[in-house]
Amino acid sequence: MKKILFVMALVVLAAGMMLAQTTPGTPVALPLQGGIAGATFTGNVTGQLNYIPNYDVMGAHENGGRGCAGCHAPHNGAKGNGGTATGYGNWASAQGGLWGEDTSGIMTGYAGGITFNAGNSHHSGVLTWGAAALVPATAWTDSTYTGVATCLSCHDGVNATGAMLSGSAYEQAFGLLNGAAPVGFNTNRNGALSTALYGPNAIPTFLGGVTGLGYNYQHPVGQTANLGAVLGTVLTNPAYGLSAGVTNASIKVTALTPQSPYANFVATYYPTALTATVSPTGNTNAGNNFVVCTTCHNQHNMAVYAGTRGGGGLPTGVTQVRTIFFVNGGYNPGAPYDPTHVPSTMRFCQQCHFSFASENYGATNVGTAY
Repeated sequence: MKKILFVMALVVLAAGMMLAQTTPGTPVALPLQGGIAGATFTGNVTGQLNYIPNYDVMGAHENGGRGCAGCHAPHNGAKGNGGTATGYGNWASAQGGLWGEDTSGIMTGYAGGITFNAGNSHHSGVLTWGAAALVPATAWTDSTYTGVATCLSCHDGVNATGAMLSGSAYEQAFGLLNGAAPVGFNTNRNGALSTALYGPNAIPTFLGGVTGLGYNYQHPVGQTANLGAVLGTVLTNPAYGLSAGVTNASIKVTALTPQSPYANFVATYYPTALTATVSPTGNTNAGNNFVVCTTCHNQHNMAVYAGTRGGGGLPTGVTQVRTIFFVNGGYNPGAPYDPTHVPSTMRFCQQCHFSFASENYGATNVGTAY
């Protein structure tokens, strides 16, 4: 017995010496502690799990009273919204979907693409408008046009006029961000209401048109902002459980490996944005699926998420939850979080940025606060 104890002590000592020799700042590779060989998942959800909005779900996209016609002119498209043939050009003439805002300035002004985040991260770079042969006549067959250019035709802050875009977020202008919360919700550690969630300055609704800023300061979208770049081995390594649901470029969340790290995440937050990424034409690799504006935003509902976008659903026991800023998923800054319930605002980002999720480190008891 003494020999065994002595040998064990030597092993522990050797391990300690190895750790002590690790270069400072160098991460130590730790094995995944996921449920494949670990504990049964015990996390749950909390918060407003049957949220009923108290303001109109279209909100900002009421377009100053013009309603749907602000984006979808029912007659003659962009020209029907007041443009002239000379000013609007071929792109306006060719665009489909009854699109009511001119995209000419976007397509010609950024003909070579748009650089996001100054190219400073491994999943950012230049968005190109689909195939090299993209021309006005085929614009509406390309997802970068329908999912990015159409959005920017208002949100660049230059092309859209009239009632469009006041420059301050609708939720902020109408006092929807810092309202009083129900008892037990949105409290700090002292039990007092934490109502000052955002600063006093206007939250901009513009992207490229902001003076002194531009697309270099925006979250990247387009071909280089793809799942392979941001998820890395999480997408392909069976240990994470996500690869079991991947077939070529398709992701089937219900097929994830049970009790795996990613499946434990999905148990309390359905990855709608992940399944709403765009697959390039002819693509057979999910790593090439990329983000467009409508991956993260549902332009038709700014107040409540009910699992209707991108083939998404909701965890068991959840019917519909609060969202803001047209976010395509549960996104509630006032959620009643605690040490074992992550705010839905963080969960939304962790769908792709899974390396920041507790489940990536083996947690099996963490849930989501809606």
